[in-house]
Amino acid sequence: MKKNLVVSTRTIIQSVVTTALLAPSAALAASGSVRTPDKLRGTGFTDLSDAIAKIFNISITVAGVIFVLLFLFGGIQYLAAAGNEENTNKAKRLLIDAVVGLVIVVVSWAVGTYVLQLLGIGSEGQLNLQVN
Repeated sequence: MKKNLVVSTRTIIQSVVTTALLAPSAALAASGSVRTPDKLRGTGFTDLSDAIAKIFNISITVAGVIFVLLFLFGGIQYLAAAGNEENTNKAKRLLIDAVVGLVIVVVSWAVGTYVLQLLGIGSEGQLNLQVN
């Protein structure tokens, strides 16, 4: 269980970091010289910069929800441990990992929003998840 949790947490963190690192590649999209690929047409994205902003916002939201659920799961495990020291320690570790994950998501959101704003993508500090 612990090994699977570590692997899934590591995968989530890698996904968020990869998204934040790939965001600067949208600089060409901000210049207006890049046309929307045919595969994006009809998907609700108006251009590549819009697609990047929406994908970034959705990935940050999904990662945040996952870590909140892990935190809740850790709290339930802690309550269910009923004094068993081994289970209590596992639950404490899960709670700490979830909090660290949430901090990483919040920092990634702040850095990613700043970078996207510098590139002219998205808006200042808003998490827009409008579903059409």
